[in-house]
Amino acid sequence: MKACVFCFSGTGNTELVAKMIQSNLTERGCETDFFRMEDITRGKIALAIEQYDLIGIGAQVIGFGAPALVSRFIRMLPKVSRKRVFVFRTAGGVAPINYNASKPMIRKLRRKGYDVFHERLFSINSNWINRFDDEVARGLYHATQKKVSLMSDAVLRGVPRVLKTGLLQQIMMESVMAVSKLFFRFVGRDFSVSDACTHCGLCVRNCPAENIIDKNGKISCRFSCNSCLRCLYDCPQNAIRLRSFAFFAVPGGYKIKDILAGKTKSAGEPKPEPRFYQEYCSNDLL
Repeated sequence: MKACVFCFSGTGNTELVAKMIQSNLTERGCETDFFRMEDITRGKIALAIEQYDLIGIGAQVIGFGAPALVSRFIRMLPKVSRKRVFVFRTAGGVAPINYNASKPMIRKLRRKGYDVFHERLFSINSNWINRFDDEVARGLYHATQKKVSLMSDAVLRGVPRVLKTGLLQQIMMESVMAVSKLFFRFVGRDFSVSDACTHCGLCVRNCPAENIIDKNGKISCRFSCNSCLRCLYDCPQNAIRLRSFAFFAVPGGYKIKDILAGKTKSAGEPKPEPRFYQEYCSNDLL
């Protein structure tokens, strides 16, 4: 069997999970490739879906749904006949409020002939509004490692898994997704760039949606932002800020690999554990 894992990761959480999945599938004898969706959508890598027996598609939850880049990636996928797909998402919280986040993308995949038989939601940390304490992030990471191992066994055996909520909640959350999808395209217009900017070009090169341009010595954003905050957190001069939506960004920046390696220190007083934390770490079914 040969598999491929595609992912979109703004600041690293989803890519960490995707690499875990690739490693776990490989250890189980399944040759597994890994690609970033943005390399596909930007034309850096050509799609070759036909060579894979199993496909994984992963992305962060933004606005209770999927980033626009994921929809663009799915539109680029060729039509197939019953090719098996599993979907994985990362979020700041694993709770029913996010259980419908993949439903629209799953419908689009099925219309193209993909057999989406397994979905799972993971959490490592929150890179929006309230970053968890570093100890919590490391606890979530280790719990996710175990859950990825269980999922890898399940998808290789073809075990179905569907996240469900009541119909009313599904309708409500999909309505919220439709509104947030439009809203988050405009978030990029709220970014400001201070005089500390050295025009190194990192934000322009790294923007997955190619939404940032440097024209006539001025950095500006267009209307295709995915609100992943990669530009804000990765700027070496800390020159990029949000104006009206400044509360979106966690204080002190965000680098998940540094957090997991113990290179950072949680700011301020210890925060209460997220409500889902203990169950996520102890319940393999969550």
